[in-house]
Amino acid sequence: AGPVVIAPTRVLRVPPMKVKVLALAGLCLLGLALYPHPSFADEAPEDDVPEDDYDGEGDGDDYGGGDDYGSGDDYDDDGGEGGGPPAEELKELISMEDFDSFLDNEDASVVGFFAEEGEPLENFKSVAQGMQYDFRFAYTSSEEILAKYKYKSAVICFKPPRFVHEKYDKPKARFPGSNFSNAEAIKIFAREASLPLVGQITYATRERYDARGYPVVKVFFDVDYELNPKGSNYYANRIRKVAVDYIGRLSFTVAAIKDYSYEAGDYGLELETGKKQVGVGIDDGDKRYGMPKDTEFSVANLKAFVESFLNGELEPTKVVEPYAPPPPSDEDGADADESAVTVLTPDNFDDVVKSGDKNVMVEFYAPWCGHCKMLKPEYAKLGKEFEEDDDVVVAKMDADAHQAPKDFDVQGYPTIFFVPKGGKPVSYDGERNADAMADYIRANKK
Repeated sequence: AGPVVIAPTRVLRVPPMKVKVLALAGLCLLGLALYPHPSFADEAPEDDVPEDDYDGEGDGDDYGGGDDYGSGDDYDDDGGEGGGPPAEELKELISMEDFDSFLDNEDASVVGFFAEEGEPLENFKSVAQGMQYDFRFAYTSSEEILAKYKYKSAVICFKPPRFVHEKYDKPKARFPGSNFSNAEAIKIFAREASLPLVGQITYATRERYDARGYPVVKVFFDVDYELNPKGSNYYANRIRKVAVDYIGRLSFTVAAIKDYSYEAGDYGLELETGKKQVGVGIDDGDKRYGMPKDTEFSVANLKAFVESFLNGELEPTKVVEPYAPPPPSDEDGADADESAVTVLTPDNFDDVVKSGDKNVMVEFYAPWCGHCKMLKPEYAKLGKEFEEDDDVVVAKMDADAHQAPKDFDVQGYPTIFFVPKGGKPVSYDGERNADAMADYIRANKK
């Protein structure tokens, strides 16, 4: 798939059709890959997709302001995925203009909000610099920015704007807890919070999708959010209509033909840039599945292909050596006894939480969320702690499968609220262990 260049802390595989000269301070130049960059002269113009063919969903904004996602120069000044040599200092955002410019990027952004200097900020800086090859990090202490977002000490992951759709995606998520020195916890959080319903598969995001553990649906076409945002959104919107029915089972992505045409053969596809071609493939571990190349791309055909895959009706087009995602955490809570935790759904939520006759601690979680898995055994202990208390209910709701009620502002997972008897929900921002949560309940219950 291309020559290998050794960089500090990771191996970067440079694909064909890329121009890369990687010079790293203090290191010898170990690899050089020179490939002609494809011309954009043959890219389909914005007008080539009829206006009346669009869904009218999210196709009006061109976030532009940079190279196409996954193309151009991967080594940016923001310390993004695959960035250059370690930065001397983490990028500080001192104005709203700085802030908006930083977020206006093809990749997700992780921003620390700190009202004052101190240990939390220093811990965040240290963690961020250690992971600059994984995510784009910045921080701010600007009064203007803090006032707008109403954070005093928080780490927020913002999804890439061009892939956020108001109907399907929450644009940002807050890191749960206040321990900003835990690099692994922040990495797990950012890896999950950075992925929208439909994102783009790139060298920056591939590991994130692999680590999620779901089969990955790839729709290959001439992705170009700079020159042809409407054409790109035309396909993204149709993919979303299918993806929304498979949350928690599959990941859905778009893939630029100019970056991944060399993979087309794995799916039995023949794809070239500039020919308005669309191909669909699925990665499932070491197996590749391709939608027949003579099948027209449509919502109905994509859904039928996905259903055939899930029903085991497809034969793989190729078996390849799989990527190895990070090993699962030993603290995933698989054996936790949750018999004392009430499971909430839209059918029983009002009766359990809003009736006003109990003190309720409620967790909003997602089954795929690494932090939720780590919290699971502690939350199970919390349930057992109050199992015999008739005035207290410990409950949880799958917020990936069900919409959280309007009174509960769920921006990330897990989010915990305490609802005192006859009162309104209060966000619980304390330590995520059974003892601390139990002490909080005893101090605040009525």
